[in-house]
Amino acid sequence: MKEEDSLSNNAELLLTKRNTFSSVMFPAVCHQFVNAMGKDTLIPSSSLEESTRISPFNVVAKRRKRRWIFFHKIEYSTYDFPLYDLLNSNDVFESKLEETAFCSYNPESTYSLSGKFGVDIMKDLMDANLSASDKVTISAKLGEVNLVQVADPDNFMSELMKRKLNMNHPLVKQIRKSKDTVLCVIRGVIQTTDNAEIKRIQDKDLKETMSEKVTKEGGNESGEFSENKKKDITLEKGTTLAYKVWELKINAENGNIEPIMTAELEGGFHHSTMDDITTDGDESSKRPTEQEETSVLQHLEEQLQPLFDLPEAEGQLLKLALLKLMTCHSDVVLLSKLLVQAETGNLKEEKEKHNELIVNKAETWTVATSAGIKTEEENVVYEGETTPILAAVAHLVDAMHDVETQDLEKLCQCNDEQLKALTKIFKSAVSSSVPIPIDTETSPALEEPADGILSDMKLTVYKDNGTILPPETKTHIHECIYCILHCVS
Repeated sequence: MKEEDSLSNNAELLLTKRNTFSSVMFPAVCHQFVNAMGKDTLIPSSSLEESTRISPFNVVAKRRKRRWIFFHKIEYSTYDFPLYDLLNSNDVFESKLEETAFCSYNPESTYSLSGKFGVDIMKDLMDANLSASDKVTISAKLGEVNLVQVADPDNFMSELMKRKLNMNHPLVKQIRKSKDTVLCVIRGVIQTTDNAEIKRIQDKDLKETMSEKVTKEGGNESGEFSENKKKDITLEKGTTLAYKVWELKINAENGNIEPIMTAELEGGFHHSTMDDITTDGDESSKRPTEQEETSVLQHLEEQLQPLFDLPEAEGQLLKLALLKLMTCHSDVVLLSKLLVQAETGNLKEEKEKHNELIVNKAETWTVATSAGIKTEEENVVYEGETTPILAAVAHLVDAMHDVETQDLEKLCQCNDEQLKALTKIFKSAVSSSVPIPIDTETSPALEEPADGILSDMKLTVYKDNGTILPPETKTHIHECIYCILHCVS
């Protein structure tokens, strides 16, 4: 093949990859939007395709991941079913919507290819000359976005409580099979009010490829290839960026429905009366009492104990590898996926395929090998039951996966004293709401960069009275950070 043809084909392939990249840009922007506007109440659209299913009154399945002890990792699945289709009654009732201005959103953000979205970005741009040290800058011109939500929640609730869920509906049957799944209804969505645009405004590798003088149909007289604007994406008016839900508390015997409007209560399929707080066996969803906290925390540490039972040299090597991986979130994401497959007892993939995406190869395979995964040959292999060491490594890497990239980076920048101080603080914070005293052991966490982690996780420092107050609302991310600190401090 002639060199000119090769360059031409590379340029065309690169542009094709750029079009595919829109599948990464949209969820990245939605994720950023939710973090900025209210990640405690808003749920981001995970893809452009999913955004077409997100409308007020549509049903959503909320799933709790059971790996975490104190708190739950929550995952949402949207369905193209309005709640009305799942009801027994044919009596249609109308519930009006109201649309109000929410905000104007036009950020310009730089994403590192070593960050949480790095694996997907690198997969989409595999043929470009990019490395994990490179960054892609995305401009999201969303303009004015509106909140579309139920206009009269009280009326909607009262009308819904007069009706019953069809317990024989196929979707209801599927959701009931999992004790960790709650049926929800969408109560509000954040949508664009006009056509919007998401585009890359910094594409060093593309410009370098385009600077090659290649002859291609559509090129100019000098033979230079002109940049294809189709690599940008346009969002249609009414594209959903994020949404809010109400959980539904459902009587499993008769289908009675009670929408949950407060964070203190939980939905699910309940037996006996509607006042019964026990769902279909999902008692683990409740927060432990003060009497249980110490034993539960011990249970968490027991899960991680196999990491501390390794021979000293191997344990130190694993710790250093983990600290290195924390500087490159994309490696953590990829390793997490491999460990999930290993836990199912069915992992066999080409090692070279992953090496093309991994930045810290030696450290990644060190951690995988410590978990019992065979990595010496051409394939990455794990067969058999989940061992305690595999479960422990998977638990820890899962924690690293879920923590935000900037907080992982801050943890990496902390010195030993700060890591020990943060460990003591988070150990107390995840298991209690009691103020934590500022003393010689905890005070190093008040300096940069450790203080940034406290701030990000909503722990309030009161220097006047010498205490650190845990947040009123905690999530599994607090437990994730303690899990990491417990293992690397």
